Amino acid sequence: MTETARQRAEQSVSTRFTRLMNATTSRWGVLSDPSLAGLAIAPTLVALLAALRMEASPAVVTGLQALAATPIVVMIAVTLGLGRARGRIIDWLAGLPFPLENLNALLNGLGETLEITFEGAPPEIAALNAELERVSPACFVSRSGAEGEARSIDVRIGVVDSTRNPSGSNHARYERVRALVDEVLRPLGERHPIAEVRVK
Repeated sequence: MTETARQRAEQSVSTRFTRLMNATTSRWGVLSDPSLAGLAIAPTLVALLAALRMEASPAVVTGLQALAATPIVVMIAVTLGLGRARGRIIDWLAGLPFPLENLNALLNGLGETLEITFEGAPPEIAALNAELERVSPACFVSRSGAEGEARSIDVRIGVVDSTRNPSGSNHARYERVRALVDEVLRPLGERHPIAEVRVK
């Protein structure tokens, strides 16, 4: 890992990650969502208020207070645990043999395709699709130039957004891109050198 690669990686992502960007990098990131913590607290808080109004025993009140505080404690713990996400992302980017651009969009829950630009002629599409399918059947080449005319192709990431769990979708998309890059594009780049990969 050269200093130049590290500098390139540092410059390719935000200098400060938001809660959402940190959360996207982990399956536990959804637990750092304040709105989810609020939903988890609400029933216990109602029960606690009822217990206070009914003058329940101190043990019951203390138990409900602890139960109500648990989601907040979990949220804070997960948020602190994800605080080093940027450093881990930079380590990964710096180790890649090609630049991966617009990762900020991916970390913010955006991106449908990877645009891959080759230094020379791109690989044969059918063979590439076979490699992509090993990562997921939803991954395939969605755009390519006529043979010999274009050096770039688009690969569909293939993660559908969930209205019930958008944080889960963000993480799934991030993990899918990691898998595509590490399992397909790294070895592919040894046979067909890659100039750049960009999230679109």
